[in-house]
Amino acid sequence: MRIVRRSTKHSQNAETIANNYDLLIQILVRLPVKSLLRFKSVSKTWHSIISDPEFSCRLFPDISGLVMRKLGSPANKPEYGFIPLGNKSSADDAPFKYLDFINHPSGLKVVQSCNGLLLCSSSRYDTKCSYDYYIYNPTTKQFVMIPLPANPQDARIVYSLSLAFDHTKSPHYKVVCVRDPDPWLNISDDPDSNFVSQQIEIYSSQTRSWRLSGKPFLAHVNTGFGGGVFCNGAIHWLGAWNNTSFYFNVQEEELRDLPMPPIPDDWEDLRRCRYFGESQNHLHLIEIYHPPTTRFSVYEIESDYSGWFVKYNINLDLLTVAYPGMVRTYSVPSDLNYYVFSVLCIVRDDEESYMVLHIPEKAIHYNLKDGSFKKICDLDADENGYKGSPVLISLTYFWAHHFIQTLSPV
Repeated sequence: MRIVRRSTKHSQNAETIANNYDLLIQILVRLPVKSLLRFKSVSKTWHSIISDPEFSCRLFPDISGLVMRKLGSPANKPEYGFIPLGNKSSADDAPFKYLDFINHPSGLKVVQSCNGLLLCSSSRYDTKCSYDYYIYNPTTKQFVMIPLPANPQDARIVYSLSLAFDHTKSPHYKVVCVRDPDPWLNISDDPDSNFVSQQIEIYSSQTRSWRLSGKPFLAHVNTGFGGGVFCNGAIHWLGAWNNTSFYFNVQEEELRDLPMPPIPDDWEDLRRCRYFGESQNHLHLIEIYHPPTTRFSVYEIESDYSGWFVKYNINLDLLTVAYPGMVRTYSVPSDLNYYVFSVLCIVRDDEESYMVLHIPEKAIHYNLKDGSFKKICDLDADENGYKGSPVLISLTYFWAHHFIQTLSPV
């Protein structure tokens, strides 16, 4: 009788890989993040490699989807929806429906997403106008509370936090706080001025401590310093009206004016910003001041920050024909709210650059090159609005945040 011996070729190859540390890392960095989480249990060696913060710096995951807060959900328990993006993502990849990594009495909300990490805060502030802040990794479920900067005067100081994190440069992140340097100090000579003094402090996850950065500066009271946009190593904040916008280079710790496109002469209200975000180190801006709102431009900042240029010209007229539910027929075309849509995200990619739109009950993929579009998924109807009726057409979700799978520690 012939005995068939089991070949040891595959086991020898596996042993060779297992014993070659560098080769093993080269293989692991090419695997999906979800697979890496499972493979941590293969062996102590694999667990050690995958858990190493430096290993996470070698991963380059794409955006998996968008998490969006549902309009009308309770403040103490905000509900989040999910839009999958890319060929490898599905609705099953939704990281959460509620932020319940900690049982906070006032509930938690997402303030900002930054390369896989989320800056979250309590939904309501306490008697000193302060929120509780957390850094949360929805992939690994790790989180840490961020203490607020010391306040020796024990005064009512409003803190606005933004997250700065680039895993390709460092496994550590920084949190930038903009706050009142003194609750009774306003360095404007005009007592009725809408400009107030602000101070920047920086928190480092490496030292777990805060420190002052630079001197106090003047900013308009309506400047949105909470959850800025992190791009090219800087955090960007939009000003109100025609007032100064800012960007802060986190590495150099330099605060500079961010030039903005001029507001039309016939517009006297706040800036009508419809989108402000980044993708692949490209900072984008959309502002719409005149009808028809279906035709607008996507601006991109110059690399030297000298100004903005038109990157894409958008025409959504065909989209309104395909989806007439986004038209408020009870209004007039000259109304800036005649068409119901929001720009959730702009994704720049080597294969295809596209825009994600939210129209009533749907998420739309819009190709920025040729203007073609397709439905990504259905979304819940607004419980207080549309439901298929033209009486009150509205959107269900707002404040979209990137979901990127990462192993980066908090």
